[in-house]
Amino acid sequence: MAKCGECGPGYKTPLDAMKGPREEIVYLPCIYRNTETNKPDYLATVDVDPKSQTYCQVIHRLPMPNVNDELHHSGWNACSSCFGDTTKKRNRLILPSLISSRIYVIDTGTS
Repeated sequence: MAKCGECGPGYKTPLDAMKGPREEIVYLPCIYRNTETNKPDYLATVDVDPKSQTYCQVIHRLPMPNVNDELHHSGWNACSSCFGDTTKKRNRLILPSLISSRIYVIDTGTS
């Protein structure tokens, strides 16, 4: 059985990760907790590629289906320190909620 550090799409060491290609987009949970807004939280996709025309802009918003979730501490379906197995992919973002106890799984591998 494979263990962390022996499987998956990540990097062998933190230094290897630093030497890898830079992120082109980032995902940010955006919440409305303690505001007057009664809308679902959303996941913002932000362009962080300095060569892009939409650099530093929110390029997509994915609203959650429910209100009062408070998205918090997102993670991936595969460990970032795992490496060496091309069949493993980090293509699902796991978004747990503090208030509602819901857990959303977002497919980031397709458009």
